[in-house]
Amino acid sequence: MSVPSRRSPAYLAIADDLRGRIERRELSGGDKLPTERELVDEFGVARMTVRHALDILQMEGLIERRRGRTGGTFIRSIPPVVELTRMEGLMPQLREHGLEVSSEILESDLKRASTAVAEALDISVGDPVFQIVRQRSVNGTPLIVENSHFPSFRVPGMLDADLSRSMYELLDAQWDLRPFRKSETIIPGVASSWEQQVLGVTRNLPLLRISRTAYTADNLPIEYSEDVLRSDIAHIRVVTDMRL
Repeated sequence: MSVPSRRSPAYLAIADDLRGRIERRELSGGDKLPTERELVDEFGVARMTVRHALDILQMEGLIERRRGRTGGTFIRSIPPVVELTRMEGLMPQLREHGLEVSSEILESDLKRASTAVAEALDISVGDPVFQIVRQRSVNGTPLIVENSHFPSFRVPGMLDADLSRSMYELLDAQWDLRPFRKSETIIPGVASSWEQQVLGVTRNLPLLRISRTAYTADNLPIEYSEDVLRSDIAHIRVVTDMRL
């Protein structure tokens, strides 16, 4: 029987215990957790304490609660880990995990650069930019909304290209613009009404807002993107190489 640590609140210790079982593969995706009553008996705590611990695991995307005769609390498949520091982006990495990645173009148009876009792309406010908004899904589940901007004079004819493929592959193949480095800012947030609808989430699910500028080897900014990523479908890892 596991005993909650006295050094932390009981609900946190229970969440840590159950999370550890999942990470050690003692519980796998699709497995059913013990009932609340069974967990109450195992840990010797009140039912509300158990529910609080389960709420944490649900917020982390590790479990899901189902209603009905076949309901209960089930382990979700552990989300794949993708590295933010790799140049090829998230989608090719998810394919490496054997996942099916699909794209839906929500908007593609020629727009005028806002102040933020102009500053990132080193152009003037009001200069023409191509705006491409895409919903990217993994195994049929929406994962990310990408809102990307490209200076139109660097990528002529972009709206006629295959916008469902990797943007970095497209930039390299069609305009000989190979992204060499990128600068990214990550901020946690909650979904707007539109994002809830597009990503199929509730306001309670934490999201990651990623602002990114990509540059060529000549330090030319070629993309500015504001992405919104679900935190329960993929986990982000940042790798620092101390040799650099």
